[in-house]
Amino acid sequence: MPDDLKVGTATAKRGELQKGVIKGIELNTTTSIDIPVLVMNGEKDGPTALMVSTQHGIEIQGIEVILKIMREKVNPKNLRGAIIGIPVENPLAFMHHQYLSWIDNQDLGGGGSASPLTADKPNGTATERLAYILWQEAWSKADMVLNIHTNVRPDSLFFTEINVGNPKTKEKLEKMAEVFGVTNVVESVPIADDAPDTLANLAVKNGVPDILIELIDGRWISEPSITVGVRGTLNIMKAFDMIDGDIEPQEGVIIIPGICTFHGIVHANRGGLIRFLKTPGDFMKKGEVFAEIYDLYGDVLERVECPVDGYIWAYPCGDILGTPGSLQAVQTGANIAYVFTSDKQ
Repeated sequence: MPDDLKVGTATAKRGELQKGVIKGIELNTTTSIDIPVLVMNGEKDGPTALMVSTQHGIEIQGIEVILKIMREKVNPKNLRGAIIGIPVENPLAFMHHQYLSWIDNQDLGGGGSASPLTADKPNGTATERLAYILWQEAWSKADMVLNIHTNVRPDSLFFTEINVGNPKTKEKLEKMAEVFGVTNVVESVPIADDAPDTLANLAVKNGVPDILIELIDGRWISEPSITVGVRGTLNIMKAFDMIDGDIEPQEGVIIIPGICTFHGIVHANRGGLIRFLKTPGDFMKKGEVFAEIYDLYGDVLERVECPVDGYIWAYPCGDILGTPGSLQAVQTGANIAYVFTSDKQ
């Protein structure tokens, strides 16, 4: 671990917290859109944890989690290792209150596309350049990444998602998810050497565990997201001997036990308004009706059934231009629910 940790314009010596920016892109007005960064360099050696939030511009809860960790909860004099905090990873999406970058409608994380956005194009589109500089300045300097996202609705489940298909990161990811302490969704998809160089894939290729954290009520800084996010993050730091203290279990939130596996997305077959008959986290049998789509006369057009014995973690209805949760209304083919199963159901 270096005596001086530099990320963008921020340089922190041992025992210091410093702030700065990672140089971003210029708008056509020559206004620079940069990425704020906090850098905390501990007094003693240890791993470097990168915490990022708001990769999608309407998911802001992680901002407050990062600020509380770095401005209130952790003292650099007592820290073993370092923390890099990026409260808003995608300012292009955040500044216009949009899910994706408003300039090119691209996903900084590379998700949701057959041709994912990668972090290896210094001369690419605006969002590709942001991904590139984020890798160069921050992700490549980390020993672990806590990638904080947020489901839009306040009734969603808290969960973590890990990919255990890569031996170099499997054990650390399992440890991170266990101590974070919420519902854990597991996939096992080995990342090939020739896989697209998204930020997440580059982390895997370099042996860096990257855990996805999903809080709730994305558009508001609110409880219980802040407490759950802070407690889980501090638990990870304790588990990797970055700070002192006992692991604290999460309290007051629904947690589905066991190894959970994503089953798929349920889509609407009809268009209209939608009402939900089940709460995320309720166990359902295959074929059980959990939502109804109805028209503007009040007639029910479709009763939406659960495709497996399992659970729903969120209702991402109202997708418009990649922005989940716009309205409680759907069109044919719209996303209705994320469904998962558990080996202990």
